[in-house]
Amino acid sequence: MEYYYPYAFYLCCVNLIYNATYTCDPSISCGCLALTTIVTSRIVGGEAAADYAWGWMVSLQQLDQHICGASLLISEYAVTAAYCLEDVMDNISILSILAGTNVLNNTSITTIQQRSIINVTMHPNYDSSTIINDIAILKFSPLTISSNSKLAFICLPKQDEDLFQTNTNLIVIGWGYLFEYIYIISNTLRQVTVQVFSSTSFECQQSGMNNSLVHFCAGIITGGKDTCQGDSGGPLMAFVDNRWVLAGITSSGKGCTRNGYPGIYTRMSYFISFINSNVNFLMTETTMVPVTETITI
Repeated sequence: MEYYYPYAFYLCCVNLIYNATYTCDPSISCGCLALTTIVTSRIVGGEAAADYAWGWMVSLQQLDQHICGASLLISEYAVTAAYCLEDVMDNISILSILAGTNVLNNTSITTIQQRSIINVTMHPNYDSSTIINDIAILKFSPLTISSNSKLAFICLPKQDEDLFQTNTNLIVIGWGYLFEYIYIISNTLRQVTVQVFSSTSFECQQSGMNNSLVHFCAGIITGGKDTCQGDSGGPLMAFVDNRWVLAGITSSGKGCTRNGYPGIYTRMSYFISFINSNVNFLMTETTMVPVTETITI
């Protein structure tokens, strides 16, 4: 039987691929923390993320232990995968988020902020058997947002917007397992560059993608770059119009980094009305200011 791993980055072999430079627009109130981000793909399977490059990334925790990723929308809301929450909906008091850090176990980092979860809104049509509508919204007391907090908000796509064409490079981040059969969460945030597959491709079908309206798949055709358990709920990001946009949420897949089995992601553009119905974006007052001119990752 094949097991789904609703999902970590898998480290393999040293292989210099390319440098990609992204310059964002600091006048936009989301999707821009570092003015210039240089992504250096040195290791097949991913690399450590630079401090403060992805200020919207937070750790969803259960009893102070990482279980999934999530993305900040505004100071008191984040979006994650419904899968991460299906077993704790009757006891959300054990949940919290950790923000402002790339490192999970270093409490001395001055930018760290932790908040208890006070409400969870799962998509009403989430189906745990098919992982359809795998999206949920977390609410917590507002995080402190300032030029020193190292936090930012991810931009959202427009409803039904097609953010990418097949083979477009996207970046996914998380603290998940480094190896499929070694069940240890990465203490340091990691990132990997992947590409979108056609929804009709054999690879997507054998990964288990069954609804291209709500899902898409991404990875590398030869394997070696993927997400894994512990990465669920985290962001898959596209660089569009000089800002980072939440293209997808890490959802599920067969194993980790297997050749011919790309990961499956919740298609964010399909769920904008759900987000807008449950998040009061009028509460956002702060415009993010880039913390530095250039970050090399």
